[in-house]
Amino acid sequence: MTRRVIQLIAFCFMLITAISAQAAGFGIYEFSARGNALGNSVMAGKADPSSIAVNPAQLGQLKGTQLAAGVTGIYPSATVEIDSPAQDAGSYDGKSSLWTMPHLYATHMVNDQISLGVGVFSRFGLGTEFDSDWPGAPDVYKVEIKTVSINPLIAYNVTDNFTVAVGPEIMWFDFMLKKKTALGAQFGDAKMYGDSWGVGLALGMRYQCTDWLSLGASYRSEVAQDVKGGVKMKAGSMTLKDTSASGKITLPEQIGFGINVKPMEDLSVEIGATWIGWSSYDELKVEFDGGPFVKQSDYKDSWRYNIGAEYNLTENWDLRASYVYDESPLNSNSLSYMVPANDRHIFGFGVGWHDENWSVDASYSYLMIVDRSASVDVARANTTMYTQDVEFKDGNAHLIGFTVGYRF
Repeated sequence: MTRRVIQLIAFCFMLITAISAQAAGFGIYEFSARGNALGNSVMAGKADPSSIAVNPAQLGQLKGTQLAAGVTGIYPSATVEIDSPAQDAGSYDGKSSLWTMPHLYATHMVNDQISLGVGVFSRFGLGTEFDSDWPGAPDVYKVEIKTVSINPLIAYNVTDNFTVAVGPEIMWFDFMLKKKTALGAQFGDAKMYGDSWGVGLALGMRYQCTDWLSLGASYRSEVAQDVKGGVKMKAGSMTLKDTSASGKITLPEQIGFGINVKPMEDLSVEIGATWIGWSSYDELKVEFDGGPFVKQSDYKDSWRYNIGAEYNLTENWDLRASYVYDESPLNSNSLSYMVPANDRHIFGFGVGWHDENWSVDASYSYLMIVDRSASVDVARANTTMYTQDVEFKDGNAHLIGFTVGYRF
């Protein structure tokens, strides 16, 4: 695949992709409507083209040539309640918007042993926005992180029961942050932005133990991003500085496991867990002429646990449901308004229709974030720091997914 084609695909996804701050850390896992409904419990069981985003080895199950494309819409909301100091006290709602995440997959079985495929999806993203004059603006009032992963894969059926797969993950990363910055006795506005390309590795395996039991595992490596961009500073309508900038960020590796069982002919149940190495993301550092901007994270590694069930209601209709518990990687001393998140509970439901060639899947998920209290350090106009005691409350999101597939 040429660099021009890769850039075109990423640009098309960039136009319509932005992610809510409801992710634990800023990882996201909405790869398809069927996957959403099953809480990504597609590591080891029945595969569809989107399953390769969870476990590349699922590619070995897919017959013929298959295509799938769709989108997940996310509508988040959250409230930050500042308890002290008194001059900042109040309740501040994050701006609610409908964000969309597209996905695209293509697979082809070359012969009984070798299959090829490619997935285009997003694994990391963030979108947080408050009014530009809210009391937390010296920390941040708007931030967006967008990524697009292009993941070509090759799968090899070692035996009739055992499959392995490997492929590079080519990831485009885009970052933008707006905050108030001290300019003498008053505040100005600072905007930091940049993008980059990074490359990682994706691995997967699947083993069909019996007719009713299968196992799956996957690995995705860290992706180092060397971001190039700029910094703009304004006081009112006057631009004070517009300079180049650069920064580095390491996106975490992850390891996933899944066990799928079929207690009866028309029912499959899968449980799984994914470890995410968030401790590798220790800071976001941007270098520019005015000195470095450093956003410490001190994240800890976290786990994501899932269970999903799929019932074949008829020859053409499937019903799905799931539950996910997603741990937050934030330590108590790493909280900021940039990622106002905590542990999450996700309840998913969905329905699918298919015939010999076409498939149509739809899903609805409700995401609930556990409330938490914290202290956040922000700056005054004279650059001295003070602490706000806050509560992050009523964080939730509604997610609706839709995917259409075709098998030739």
